[in-house]
Amino acid sequence: MIKLIENELIKILKRKSIYILLIVSLIIIIIYNYMNPDQNANTLKINTDDLNISLLESGINDTQNKISEGNSTIQSEAQTDLQDFLKDLSNNVENLISQNVSLEFAKLYNRYEKESWQRYALNEERMGYSFGNSFSNFAYNQDISNNIKTIKDYELNPNTQTTKEQYDRAIEKYNSYIEVLDSNNWKEYTTYKIDSLKEEKALASEENTKWLELEIDINQLRLDSNIEYKDDTLNTYIEEYRGSSYYLKYYESLEEKDDFTKKQIERTNGKVSLLEYAIENNISQDISSENYNIITENKIDARISFIRTFEHFNIILVVIAIYISCMIITEEINKRTIKNLLIKPHKRSTILISKMIACLVTIILSMIFICITQYIVGGLIYGFDSYTLGYIGYDFNTGEVFEINSIQFIVLEGLSKLPIYIIIILFCIFMGTINNNTSMTMILTLIVFIVASSVITEWSKVESLSTVFRYFITNNWDFSTYLFGGFSEIPEINLEFSIAIYAVYFIILFTSSIKIFSNKEINNK
Repeated sequence: MIKLIENELIKILKRKSIYILLIVSLIIIIIYNYMNPDQNANTLKINTDDLNISLLESGINDTQNKISEGNSTIQSEAQTDLQDFLKDLSNNVENLISQNVSLEFAKLYNRYEKESWQRYALNEERMGYSFGNSFSNFAYNQDISNNIKTIKDYELNPNTQTTKEQYDRAIEKYNSYIEVLDSNNWKEYTTYKIDSLKEEKALASEENTKWLELEIDINQLRLDSNIEYKDDTLNTYIEEYRGSSYYLKYYESLEEKDDFTKKQIERTNGKVSLLEYAIENNISQDISSENYNIITENKIDARISFIRTFEHFNIILVVIAIYISCMIITEEINKRTIKNLLIKPHKRSTILISKMIACLVTIILSMIFICITQYIVGGLIYGFDSYTLGYIGYDFNTGEVFEINSIQFIVLEGLSKLPIYIIIILFCIFMGTINNNTSMTMILTLIVFIVASSVITEWSKVESLSTVFRYFITNNWDFSTYLFGGFSEIPEINLEFSIAIYAVYFIILFTSSIKIFSNKEINNK
C-alpha cells in the first residue's frame, strides 16, 4: 500500500499543471492582499474640527421668524382652522429648542483645542448611541446634551413639561460638567459623569434603568482600564463595546426568543467578552478573528489575514482537489496507463484507496503551501510585527476568552476543514469511475460545489426549508464551525448531526467508488 501511495504521489508531483496551479495561487494571494479593499480599509478617524456656530445661529433665526409668522397668521386669520397652525408652531418650537441645544453644545465644544481629550469626550457625546423604539429620542450617553435640552425646553417652550426643580438641577449639572472639563482631568470628568448617571438612574423608570446601568458600566470600564479619550484602538474598542452591549441587552430583554435570537445572543455575548478582554488588557492591536470583525472600520493586518487564510482561499484548495482527483482516475483510464497497475498483484480496491490517499496528501501539502505563502505575503505587505499577538478567541463551551498561537490556530482550522476536501476527492473519484470524461467531471463537481455552498446554504437558513436542505453534505462538512463550541446558523444542525450526515455521505461515496471500480471493464485497446 505504501509503495502504491508513493507511486501515485510521484505521478501527481510530476505534473507541470500542479505547479502552474500553485504559481497561480501565489499570484492570487499577492493580488488579494495588496488590492482587496476590505483588507485595506482606512482606520476610522474622528473629526475634531470646530463646529459651525454661524450656521447654527442662522437656523435659529429662521426658526424664530417662522414662529413669529405663525403667531401673526393665527391672530389675523382666526376664522381658519387653527389646529394646523398650532401644530406647525409646535414643530417650530421643537426645532428652535433643538437648534439652541446644538448651538450651546458647539460653543462648549469650540472652547477646547483640537485633538484635546475634551473634544474626543464631547465627540462621544455628540455622536450618541440609541437603540430600539423605547429610547429612539434619548441617547443615554449624552448626559451633557440632555441637560442642555432640559434647560432650553424650560426657557423656550411655552408648553414645557419641565419643572423648575428639573431646570435648576440641569443648570447645576451642566455647570459642573464645564468645571470638570476645564480642570483638564479626564478621570475627574469620567467620575463625575458616572455619578451624574447614577443620579439619573435613581429617578428613571424601570425601562430606562437598565440602559443607564449599561452606560455607568461602560464609563467605569474606561476608568478602571485607564483609557484616556483620544482617537486610538482602545477608544474604538469602547465604542464597539457600547454598541454590542446595547444589542445584547436588547436581545436579552425579548420575552420570546427563537433559535435565531438565541444564537445572536451567544454571538453578541462572545463579541462583548472579546472587547472587554481587549480593553482590560490594554491591547492596542485589532484582535479581530475569523468570526468577528472586532473593529469594523479598522485596517486589517497580517495576523488577521493569516487567521482568515482558509476563509479567503478555500476556493483555490477546492479547485486543486477537483483537478487532482479527476485526473488521477479518468486520465489514466483514457490513456490506458491504468492497465500497468491492474496487471500487478494488487486488489483494485487497494489501488483506488492508494489514489485517494495520494490526493489527500497532495491537498495537505497545498494547504501548507498556501498558509506559508499567506504568512509571508501578509507580513511583507502589512508588516510582521502584528504576528506578536496570538489568536484571541471566545470559547462558547466555557464562556471564556482564550489566547493561543496563530500557527496553532491555523493548524486546528486546517484539520477541521480537511473533511471538505476529502468529500470533494471522493465525489470526483466516484464520478471518474462512472464516466471517463475528465472535463465534464471537473465542471460538474465545481458547479455542484458552488451551488451547494451558496444557494443551498442560504436556503437552509430559512426554517421552513431547512427541514430538507440541512441534510445536504455542504451544510455539514465544515467542522471548523464547531471549533471552540461554535455552532451552525442553520436550524437543527449541531456537531453530532453533522458527524452523522458526514459519515453517511463518506460511506456511500467510498463504498460506491470501490464497488464500481472493482467491477469496471478497462478497455485494452
